Amino acid sequence: MRIVYYTPGVTGSGHIVQGISIGNALLRNRVDAEYTILSSSPFAELADRFSMEHREIPLEGEKELSRENFSSSFLYKSLAELEPEILLVDLSWYMIQRFIEELPCKKVLLSMQVSDAFFNVPLPSGRLTFDPGMYDHVLKTEPFDSSIISEQINPIIIRNKEEILSREEAMAQLQVRGDKPVCLFGFNGTPGEFERTKKMYSYLEEEGYDMIYTTNYRGGLFPAVDYFNAVDLLICGAGYNAFWEAVYFEKETIFVPMRRRFEDQRRRVEECLEYQFEENGADQLVDIIYNL
Repeated sequence: MRIVYYTPGVTGSGHIVQGISIGNALLRNRVDAEYTILSSSPFAELADRFSMEHREIPLEGEKELSRENFSSSFLYKSLAELEPEILLVDLSWYMIQRFIEELPCKKVLLSMQVSDAFFNVPLPSGRLTFDPGMYDHVLKTEPFDSSIISEQINPIIIRNKEEILSREEAMAQLQVRGDKPVCLFGFNGTPGEFERTKKMYSYLEEEGYDMIYTTNYRGGLFPAVDYFNAVDLLICGAGYNAFWEAVYFEKETIFVPMRRRFEDQRRRVEECLEYQFEENGADQLVDIIYNL
């Protein structure tokens, strides 16, 4: 079975992390698949840490992906070469809208929390409107109200609970003794967020915390969840991966919501903190894939 996960996401590392999470679930569930991450992400090297197949292409725009020109685009030619039997599209439906009917594979759209406005794109050539009928499944991967999406799976997490390091192993790798509480401070969103937010919480060192600072912009701890058993306090943004990892692993967390165009991180914190789940959405997705 040939499966391609496509993400054009270039903001932060979250989009590529979701692709890695799905690849892990395929391996965990022993699915016989040729799995490839196709992306424009500057963090694609993270896939190398999991020995996961990936291919990078330039981020293309309306001109390259128009009806007249799509056949010569990097995106279309890459998909034609990879010949997926199943295509998983990370959020950005508009990138393949002009040629989706040319793709003979099964198609699944994965959507985190976005406003309904995300599904109508005004372009100089005319408005592009999402058509869920073009997909075999349209899945929201967290709870949120949407007039577009009706199917929901649990959040997609990079590891299951039993797969991360023990407390002793994590402490050894973090080089902490355990005589002080450990605070993991991690931000992987837009450039500069790590530095700006770090200043706000520098006082915790004076209050007796062993501070562990990490960002994927500087080759930080990845995946950070591997070290959660040694962490007493987590400080992070409220983007999709950071938020749901903290909830899934039940970590005491200070969330710092960041402003995004279509995603409301503050709303995620306000509405989803009480959401509980045991089954990783990545494993639920594998079940859906297997039955396509």
